[in-house]
Amino acid sequence: MTDATELAVWRLARRQLFVPVDIILLVLSVACAAGLRIPEPLQYVPFALGLVIFGLPHGALDHLVPARLADRRPTVATVAPVVGLYLVLGAAVAVLWVVSPIVAFVFFIALTWFHWGQGDAFASAQRTGDRLGWPRAVGFPLLRGALPMVVPLIAFPATYAVVLGATTRAFGGSSPSGTLAAGIRLALGVGMVVLVISVTLLDVRGRRGTPGGWRAWLGDVAEVALLAFFFSTVPPVLAVGLYFALWHSLRHIVRLSVLDPVLARPLAEGRWGLVLLRFTGQAAPVTGVALLILAGLFFALIPRAGGNPMDLLGIYLVLISALTLPHAVIVAIMDHAQGRGHGRTEAPSHVQASAEAGS
Repeated sequence: MTDATELAVWRLARRQLFVPVDIILLVLSVACAAGLRIPEPLQYVPFALGLVIFGLPHGALDHLVPARLADRRPTVATVAPVVGLYLVLGAAVAVLWVVSPIVAFVFFIALTWFHWGQGDAFASAQRTGDRLGWPRAVGFPLLRGALPMVVPLIAFPATYAVVLGATTRAFGGSSPSGTLAAGIRLALGVGMVVLVISVTLLDVRGRRGTPGGWRAWLGDVAEVALLAFFFSTVPPVLAVGLYFALWHSLRHIVRLSVLDPVLARPLAEGRWGLVLLRFTGQAAPVTGVALLILAGLFFALIPRAGGNPMDLLGIYLVLISALTLPHAVIVAIMDHAQGRGHGRTEAPSHVQASAEAGS
C-alpha cells in the first residue's frame, strides 16, 4: 500500500496538474472533431517546446535515480552505471538506425508503446496505492501504450507514413508508398476494441475491494476514453507532442520529485511552480548535452534528410529513440524498487519526516 503522504501528493497533483491537462486535451479534441483545422506549423510547437520544457528534460535526472531510490546522496558509484547504460544502449540504438532504419523505426514504436504504458501503469496505481496484479499488470500498460501508438495509425495512416519517411530518409531508408490498407486498419480497430473491453473488465475485478474502488475504476475508464477520443481526432504530430510533454513527462516529473528530499514540503503544499523550477534547474545540464547531440545530428543528417519541419522532427525522434531505451530500463528499475510500479510499500524517509513535521 502506498504511504498516505505520497498518495496525498499524487491526488493533489491529479487535481491541480493532471485534470487541467485533461481539460485541455478534451477541448482540443472537441474542436478538432467539430472541424477545426490547425495550421501545420503550429502542430510542431509542442515538440519544439518539449526540447526544453518537460519533454526532453523529463529523463535528464536518471543518473540520480539509484541514489534517490536508496534515499542517499548521489556518488560516482551510483551515477557511473547510469552513464554507462546510456552510452551502451544509446550507441546500440544509433547503430540500428544506420544498419536498418525500418527495423529501428519499428523498434522505436514498440519501445515507446511499452514505456508510455509503463508510465501510465505507475501513475494509475497512485490513485489508491494498490497493486495491479497479474494479468492486469500486463494488460493495463499494453492498452495505455497502444492508445498513443496505434490509434493515430488507425485514424491518420498517411501521417504515420510521412513520419516513417522522415525518420528513415536520413539513413538511406526509402519512404513508404501509399497508406495502410483499409482491411488492416479495420483489424487494428477491432483489436483495440477487444483490448479496451478486456482491460476494462480486468480493471473492474482488480479494483474491487481496493480503497478507491469504483471511483478509481471510473478514473481509469475516463482516461482511456479521453485518450482514445484525443488521438482519433487531433492531428498526430500535435497530439503526440502534447501527450509526450503534458501527460507522460509531467507524470514522470512528479514521480521523480517525490524522491527529492528538498521537495517534500513543497509537494505536500502543492507549490508546483517551485517543484518544476527545481526540476528544470537540475535537468538543465544533461538537457544541454542532449541538445548539443541533437545539433550534431542536424548538421550530420540534414544534407541527406532535408530541412523542412517534418525532417527536423524525424531527426529529433531518432535522438529520442536512442535516449528512450536506457530511460525505459531506469524506469523499470524504479518500478521494481517501488513495488513493481504498482504502489509504494513505504515512502522515502524525507517524505515521512515532512508528514510528521506538518501533522
